[in-house]
Amino acid sequence: MIPNNSFAVAGRWLRGLVNIIFPDVCTVCHRPLVDGEDFICLQCLLDMPVTNFHKSASNSLVDRLFSPSCRIEKTASMFYYRRGNPYTAIIHDTKYRNRPKVGRHFASLHAKELSDSGFFDDIDALVPVPLHFLKKIKRGYNQAEEIAKGLGHVCGLPVETPLKASWHRSQTRKDIHARLQNTIGTYSLPDPELIADRHILLVDDVITTGSTILACAQAIKKASPATRISVYSLAATQLE
Repeated sequence: MIPNNSFAVAGRWLRGLVNIIFPDVCTVCHRPLVDGEDFICLQCLLDMPVTNFHKSASNSLVDRLFSPSCRIEKTASMFYYRRGNPYTAIIHDTKYRNRPKVGRHFASLHAKELSDSGFFDDIDALVPVPLHFLKKIKRGYNQAEEIAKGLGHVCGLPVETPLKASWHRSQTRKDIHARLQNTIGTYSLPDPELIADRHILLVDDVITTGSTILACAQAIKKASPATRISVYSLAATQLE
């Protein structure tokens, strides 16, 4: 009979051999990772253009999401999304390259800092921005839901999916006005009781103009006026 520790040693040896042939690389700079690094190298993690939105109740993202009919209580985003910057690979891998585990990992990483700051203390549930079911079938997953799972793994909050999305064209390459027009009537809350009188955290991958988040928030407020809303995105653009 072969001892269990022999299998463990063989497994480690095999994993080491595979890593030599096909090394794990940093999502951002693509250099091979060393022991203790996951998805991102230490240098890229230290250089990440963090937003620190969660450290101030009044910040540029709260201002961007201002709406007289729909108050956003607080916001958080891990890093600034700048076109051409290598950190955009985190979003592209999560959304377009069939690597939802990237989004889950970085959300979990950020959630540890947010938990320490008390950001989740008065929030009841994580609600991802929905995808139309045909888009979800084509992609295989909803990237916002995967990011919400990463947050929930650390903070312990449930991920709930009460919002529904009707078909709409992609927001990519649309200007601010076109994005706003494209999201009118897109989202709905069929069963308001699911989040009535609760404080929910709307979750998305990246916020640019804020039109998608606001469309979701307005759909929630229309169906359930007493629901409180805060916002999380893995990344956000930096408006001039």
